[in-house]
Amino acid sequence: MLENLKRFWNERPLLALVLIALIPRLVAAIFSRGYGMHDDHFGPVEQPFIIMQYFTYWTGRVTPHGHSIVYPSIHYALFNLFEAFGIYDPQTKMLFVRLLHAIYSLLVVVFGYKIAEVLSNRETARKAGLVLALFWVLPFLSVRNLIEVVCIPPLMAGFYYALTSRENLRNAFTAGLWFGLAFAFRYQTLLITGTVGLVFLFRKEHRAMMWCALGFLLSALVIQGTVDIFAWGYPFASFIEYVRYNATHGEEYTTGPWYNYVLLVLGALLPPMSFFFLYGFLKNWRKTLLIVAPVLVFFILHSYFPNKQERFILPVVPAILLLGIVGWEEHVRGSQFWLRHKTGLRRLWISFWVINVILLLPFSTFYGKKSRVEAMYALYGKPLGGLLLIGGKVGTSQPPFFYTGKYPVTFYEVNDEDRLAEVKAELATSPVRVSHVVFYGTEDLDRRVQHIETNFGMKLSLETRTDPSFLDVVFYRLNPRHNKNEINFVYSVAGRR
Repeated sequence: MLENLKRFWNERPLLALVLIALIPRLVAAIFSRGYGMHDDHFGPVEQPFIIMQYFTYWTGRVTPHGHSIVYPSIHYALFNLFEAFGIYDPQTKMLFVRLLHAIYSLLVVVFGYKIAEVLSNRETARKAGLVLALFWVLPFLSVRNLIEVVCIPPLMAGFYYALTSRENLRNAFTAGLWFGLAFAFRYQTLLITGTVGLVFLFRKEHRAMMWCALGFLLSALVIQGTVDIFAWGYPFASFIEYVRYNATHGEEYTTGPWYNYVLLVLGALLPPMSFFFLYGFLKNWRKTLLIVAPVLVFFILHSYFPNKQERFILPVVPAILLLGIVGWEEHVRGSQFWLRHKTGLRRLWISFWVINVILLLPFSTFYGKKSRVEAMYALYGKPLGGLLLIGGKVGTSQPPFFYTGKYPVTFYEVNDEDRLAEVKAELATSPVRVSHVVFYGTEDLDRRVQHIETNFGMKLSLETRTDPSFLDVVFYRLNPRHNKNEINFVYSVAGRR
């Protein structure tokens, strides 16, 4: 048995890597429910669901939306397809969505292996592919609905075909097609495509540059351009609006020092090996210029731009990791120091894999924003009227109504006494009858429940308590300012006083 596995690994390394990569991604697809941050739910999932239930939400828009609607449109088509087959349960829908994302993400391993094989040899390609297959955060991210992650497979494919364009000029056109798809998901990848074109120009590979540009324009126009024509009346309307918005609102979001992403990547790639990977990434820059230059431009401009949310740098992290391993392995092969210290090198790799596995297991089963999702899912299939959201110490959070299976849902947030009086006045003249009340946080819960019952003339009955997942709690304790993860209590209105 062991001999057969070794032979399979040696004779069919790419297939073996795909099968290895599939295991943690399937685990993540099954167990890593919920969402990690606001942007991998409320844009690509919540909005298509809203449009299905309430089409005027879409038709009522008069100005272009500053984000690509290509990816949300895919979810819109999937959700309608699921319902056509009788699948209405929101958790079941998202299970299938995660499974599709898991399979799609295998392209990162496939093209990562191919790139490493072009730049180095099969042994290094197997090592790089194995790291991409089992890298601690990739299975978790692969099943999320983040456009910064969804754009990675076409980027990696584009890099591979760009690298091999000297052997086959048609590959430059294919690279452009893949880069155009990446652009349709994440507009900032235009920086990468543009830099690839400049590298072709710098090398005087004019035909490759023109074919790559033609492929990109064709892909971008067919995918993004036609969608925007249908939605807004002219091509690339949302891209133009996105550029305009960020030019005037770039400093209104999370900001940080220029070295923010450097520290993030050094930590994410797991020190001390991360320092060697960064060295390896830069080591063969002339040979790998078609990847190194675009990644550096992308990295530097994002480091300069005031808005520095962690997810923005994700599109280039697999490329940095891949080239880091390729460059580092080449350095080791030619280094007398490491040839004399093979035991030390082995220990470094062992420490990397131990830390990686310790992180891989909990992240691949991480149920993100569990308390919020389960609170809304507790209302699925029940008669749902208005909702009262009663904030605790950390306030309230935007409810993911997708998991209720209903829209529109009228809800009122109460975080202080002034807002309590406003809501009472609104409900006095509203035809909406509150059917459920959600309390955030455990502090002084009985008093708050009694306070709401008295002020709104309700009799409340506890239906369920939803707790955050283990990692939700960890993230909250590490950074309570940006990670609000609270225990929720869902009460039904059992009667009126």
